[in-house]
Amino acid sequence: MQVKALRGVEIKDADKGTVEAVFSTFNVIDSDKDVTLPGAFQDGAPWKISAYGHRSWMGALPVGKGTVRTTNTEAILQGQFFMDTQHGADTFRTVKAMGDLQEWSYSVHPLKQSFGEFEGQQVRFLEQLGSGEVSPVLAGAGIGTRTLAAKSEGGLLLHEIETALEAMGVVDSAITSASRVGALRAEKGKSLSRVNADALDRLGGELERLREAYAALKSDDPDPNPDEALADQAASELLRAIARARRA
Repeated sequence: MQVKALRGVEIKDADKGTVEAVFSTFNVIDSDKDVTLPGAFQDGAPWKISAYGHRSWMGALPVGKGTVRTTNTEAILQGQFFMDTQHGADTFRTVKAMGDLQEWSYSVHPLKQSFGEFEGQQVRFLEQLGSGEVSPVLAGAGIGTRTLAAKSEGGLLLHEIETALEAMGVVDSAITSASRVGALRAEKGKSLSRVNADALDRLGGELERLREAYAALKSDDPDPNPDEALADQAASELLRAIARARRA
């Protein structure tokens, strides 16, 4: 069984035990030197949520299930814990209580793969993946795996906003560093490397998406009877944009 780090999980409804997880970003080299290509995941495919530490592979009952949804840039698990079972409810409560300390991973089942060069590195291209499982773990294989935030009936929690501000601090630091490096190279008559220039382009694209998401949230003419589901969707997109910018 191969496992990979899960990028982040957002608890959508604590009463129902629902989660939304961005667990794969396309066209990016991960810590295993793999590049997952768009189309690798089947949109709408059912996935399982394993007992803590992937223990369902050893006979423990699964604690939830979900569906994979894909965009042009990432794969998202929309899942639900089995809250009417003791093992499902206990695992969900543990995940919620762990908050930012909780890490995740997911299993990988390549159906089609190839090998080649990407951004100057030898990598494995994951072209098609079978249905798998995600699992909360004590320590994930990757760096920075975590539970992003929790939702309540009132909408976006203060904790999510604070997480966003922390992430933007990292983005600001990256931009400052890029400016400094660019200035030093300009003094020597050189420009940024192709790799760094491409990375900045990706960051700029994600920041533009963040601006659009923010504009949607801060409408000049707010609806007196807002659709909470649409508001939650816009808030989720904002946080995902920040997370992608943080990883760029």
